[in-house]
Amino acid sequence: MSDYSDLINVEDLWDKREDFDPERGDVSFYCKDCECIVETERKNPRGYKFTCKKCSGKNIAIGTEKWLKTNYRIK
Repeated sequence: MSDYSDLINVEDLWDKREDFDPERGDVSFYCKDCECIVETERKNPRGYKFTCKKCSGKNIAIGTEKWLKTNYRIK
């Protein structure tokens, strides 16, 4: 049986993010069909299905513009 002397605080398990940028930008949409950041339509205001205004595609990624540019290697 184990005693509890080897337990640590949960806060000690994760490093705090020092590089967090509170002004990282608004949400942007990346159309995987057009391969660019686009404007979208949202048919159901409570849903998460978006349609590209440019090509009417539904393969949309959501994130900050900085993250989308890094993840999808957009210039």
